[in-house]
Amino acid sequence: MASQSVAVTVPAPGWGRRLGVPAWYAALGAACAFGLAAWIYELEKGLASTGMRDVVSWGLYIFTFAFFIGLSAGGLIMASSSEVFGIKALRPLARMGVLSAAGCVAVAALMIIPDLGQPFRVTNILVHPNWTSPLVWDILIISIYFVFSVVDLAVLHRRARQPGRSRQVARVLAYIGLPTAVLLHSVTAWIFGLQIARTWWNTALMAPLFVVSAILSGTALVTLVALAAERWAGFHLAPATRRWLRGLVTVTLLIDLFFVGSDYITMLWGNVPADRSALNLVLPGGAWSWVFWLEWVVGGLVPLAFLVVPRLRQLPGSLGTASFLVLVGVYAFRVELVVIGFVNPLLQYPPGNALGTYSPATPSFQLVGRYSPTWVEYGIVIGLMALFALVMTAGYQWLALGRAETPVEAEEPSGADS
Repeated sequence: MASQSVAVTVPAPGWGRRLGVPAWYAALGAACAFGLAAWIYELEKGLASTGMRDVVSWGLYIFTFAFFIGLSAGGLIMASSSEVFGIKALRPLARMGVLSAAGCVAVAALMIIPDLGQPFRVTNILVHPNWTSPLVWDILIISIYFVFSVVDLAVLHRRARQPGRSRQVARVLAYIGLPTAVLLHSVTAWIFGLQIARTWWNTALMAPLFVVSAILSGTALVTLVALAAERWAGFHLAPATRRWLRGLVTVTLLIDLFFVGSDYITMLWGNVPADRSALNLVLPGGAWSWVFWLEWVVGGLVPLAFLVVPRLRQLPGSLGTASFLVLVGVYAFRVELVVIGFVNPLLQYPPGNALGTYSPATPSFQLVGRYSPTWVEYGIVIGLMALFALVMTAGYQWLALGRAETPVEAEEPSGADS
């Protein structure tokens, strides 16, 4: 076993000019402004300006919310693992992981507000909480998680500036953060999994699947941020750190696909009509089969090839490409989970579900629901994603994440890697 020093190098002078920071901030600011304008339009016109209706009452906001919750949990799990399991190679990414966790959970919380239609309705959760509802517990754990992430980031930043100080506090927070992140995504999973009436969601695999996909997507996100910082901002990823990131993404991707595949096999073998009618919409030939191909091929088999096939993993950018495609696959699963649970109604008997709008060319009733996001939904989601990118960029600069930290000795397996 070879030992290698894993450290973050000081960014070269003029890194900000190379990154084009002013133009980047201007682009993100414009996207945020567009999202704000879309939200104002929604407040004026109501939720009728979105594609959500009686049959499909959760849409782009909710599956993007679930996606960002997973990213936040995964970022903190990866950051805490460096302390809890002694993975020294991941320690230089700890602050970056916690920063992404705080940014993602903040964006996820903001995503709920446009979904409510009237933002003041959020106060009902505080004034009249229903403690038997997983939604209330989800809001509570999100609030705690955000505060915890900010505190953890402050402690890690202090330790980076003054090596040797706050080390014990950071270790204690890591032991607290790991189960907290698991609990956060488990509660989000139970919002779906405890819905007995919707068999597409009602599975005991929901919480484990959400936690695994959180580690997968969170690691992929931190990998992309670190690679972008290495390319444009003077950050350095040691070979040992790359190897750990590649290994985490590979293993969690395999487990994630195994869990989803196990759920598919259970539905196919049981052949329960309610289960099969939902699954048939996703499998090849179904109306939503494009989600299946994104999840299993674009976000599954292709990134696996870049991660494990020797010739492909040696290609420049193979790790970054695989990480990006993994995020596409995880997002596709969130779309599949939410939308299919609604477009396949609880009862499929004539005359079916009212579409709400009649035209001679389109029947006013059908046996499955429909959902297509409008420009308002896309605008708000794009604006909030830009806000996350803004937080990450400003956080990277303000916290000086590219500044050299105290080197740590990391055990590195033998063999070449790219």
